[in-house]
Amino acid sequence: MQWEFFLTLLLFNSLWLIEASTSSSSEEDDGSSEQDEEHHKTSSHGHHWSYNDQEAWSAAFQHCNGKSQSPIDVDTSKTIFTPSLPPIVLEGYDLTDAPALTLMNNGHTLQLSLPNSMRIVRGFDQVYLAAQLHFHWGSVEVPGSEHTIDNVHFPAEIHVVHYNSKYASLSEAASKPDGLAVLGGFIGIGLHENENYEKILSALRDVSAEESNTEIPGFNVRHLLPKNLEKFYRYNGSLTTPPCFQTVNWTIFNETITVSRRQLAALEDTLKAGQNQLLSKNFRAPQLLHGRRVQASFISKPIPQNGLSRGDTLAIVFGALFAATLLVFAVYACTQRRKYSKFKNSSKQNVIYKPAIKEEA
Repeated sequence: MQWEFFLTLLLFNSLWLIEASTSSSSEEDDGSSEQDEEHHKTSSHGHHWSYNDQEAWSAAFQHCNGKSQSPIDVDTSKTIFTPSLPPIVLEGYDLTDAPALTLMNNGHTLQLSLPNSMRIVRGFDQVYLAAQLHFHWGSVEVPGSEHTIDNVHFPAEIHVVHYNSKYASLSEAASKPDGLAVLGGFIGIGLHENENYEKILSALRDVSAEESNTEIPGFNVRHLLPKNLEKFYRYNGSLTTPPCFQTVNWTIFNETITVSRRQLAALEDTLKAGQNQLLSKNFRAPQLLHGRRVQASFISKPIPQNGLSRGDTLAIVFGALFAATLLVFAVYACTQRRKYSKFKNSSKQNVIYKPAIKEEA
């Protein structure tokens, strides 16, 4: 009897332990699921959003429906020339002797991690430290820059992301009003290979799969940007991907960087995302300005003069000078012809015709 009681007690205890273990495991799984869900809600690299459903971004990310969103179309006729804008001065961009850099395909873009020794030391009220750079591109049929100039898209666009040095990291600064400064450059197609871009593009096959990464040798990142950093547009905007924080001070350079058609095709046709799908057309549509001002460090359009642009005025002046020159030449030619005609008639009148005398045989 005691033996049977002991077995019954042992069986009951075992069942209780199994139930407790199952309950505990279920609670841990629930917690893990909640953490994963929260991670997907806050991460800009989750699989729950894509460039094919941009209109749905605001449902999951409230900031994406804000009134200071990026990218935008830069209407050059409405930009405000602001000569007080200080030029951009970069420091530490030459990473030739630095350790290798990590290149990654995160499923949304090609991203290169950068050391915070790279910085913008002039151009803003604070020093901004580099964090990463990435690209946006389209396809052969569809140019893929995010920003546009007078509604014109460029083949691709580079963004160099910096965060305010008064914050400890990019993640901390991302949600702060003065947190981020992004340098943007348009990429066009040229006749020659771009050796500087090849340092990145030559490693594309090593990161063709989503979430893959590789290391590339350090190089001078400054050469990825236009030679002239003095001409640019400036406005306040946002991240162009979820969570779309409206904390970015944008600088868009006027001068275009060029790569060869082959190099651009490598960017358009190599990287994969999701279920082995081609990663392309990773650009957000231009957003409304909602009254924001776009400043320019240069005069992007000639100043009107009496209703005409400077170019039109010069064309009219040179046209008038050319017409006057033709008129003077025509008058001179006509005068010379008349003088010649008079001289010829005068010569005929002074000649006395004497018939030849035939000698008789």
